[in-house]
Amino acid sequence: MTVEELRNRHVQLLRDRRVADHLDPPAHPADTGERYHTWTQVAAEPLSDLLTRLVDVRVRPAAYRPAHLRDQQRLLDALQPEVLRLARAAGWETATPLLAGVFPTGVLDALSVPVPGRGVLVLVNTSLLDLLDTVLKIMTGALPNYGTPPLLTPEHATYALAEAVNAHLYGNGAVQARRLPELSGQRAALVSLMARRGAQFVLAHEVGHVVSGHLVHARRRTDPHTPVGPLDAQSVGWPREHEADRVAATIMLRTLDDLGHRELEAHEPCLVGAVLLVLFLHEVTDRLADELGLAVPFTGNHPPPVRRIQTLVEHLAGHVRTPRALDLAADVATWLEGQLGGVREWFRLVDDTLLGNPPPDR
Repeated sequence: MTVEELRNRHVQLLRDRRVADHLDPPAHPADTGERYHTWTQVAAEPLSDLLTRLVDVRVRPAAYRPAHLRDQQRLLDALQPEVLRLARAAGWETATPLLAGVFPTGVLDALSVPVPGRGVLVLVNTSLLDLLDTVLKIMTGALPNYGTPPLLTPEHATYALAEAVNAHLYGNGAVQARRLPELSGQRAALVSLMARRGAQFVLAHEVGHVVSGHLVHARRRTDPHTPVGPLDAQSVGWPREHEADRVAATIMLRTLDDLGHRELEAHEPCLVGAVLLVLFLHEVTDRLADELGLAVPFTGNHPPPVRRIQTLVEHLAGHVRTPRALDLAADVATWLEGQLGGVREWFRLVDDTLLGNPPPDR
């Protein structure tokens, strides 16, 4: 099967699952297309409006938006050859045809689906790409490190994060939180770079499985709890997942080989921060899903995110070339952890509203 035939198979898979094409909108679709036009508008609506938007995602399934999925697919189409080229530069040649496609897997990760004798489909979760970009925008808009005055108050940043996580947990991969305004200058450059690096790491992890021969020894696992019903993926075991993380980190660090010292000091912390942000988000969303009693598809396929973070940090510490390479990642982790209490409070208010006990408007 050629790469083009593999791509056509993926498109047909999407169509068969009614993800992007020929999908009738529900009677009451959630508002997934609106956006904030200025940063002063973010989370500035009355409390009742903010809660209604969170509640709608939970009780009114949204339609998949073909245009949004095509935008995400175009990003993956651009990143896939970059990652394969970097893998070759790092000494790993991928003889197996590989195609990355956006797909609502329900898990904040990617899944490999071998087509025996033909290639590998890498299904990248739709909301992973949205969450990466949105969380980075919120963080850079809220923290003074990236420009003063901050674009968001702490309270407004917490609501924006709650909306993004709510969309991931309850939106079936179809819901994008209300889009934030565009950034400029240092903030825009940082978000663009880190979001791209984070998505590259997700693909590089799956490439790591392929080049290391993990899928040859994998067992098929079917999970019925994905947004599109039962879905197959490959389970390779925790040691091989850690190995794929290390391979991916090595591939990613090769992007810095041609940089001078000054550029390296600027770019390496961003790369490391982006790589670890993927795992930080996985850990946070898994923790909240557990507290909310939600099923996370393919739980157990990967080691617990905390263990992956610890193991990967130890690996990176021995391979980075700048003394402050891990500092940005530590700042991101601290900021995310500090937001969790406020996110939980928004979720509690949503629960109260669904029980018929809405809070008085502010």
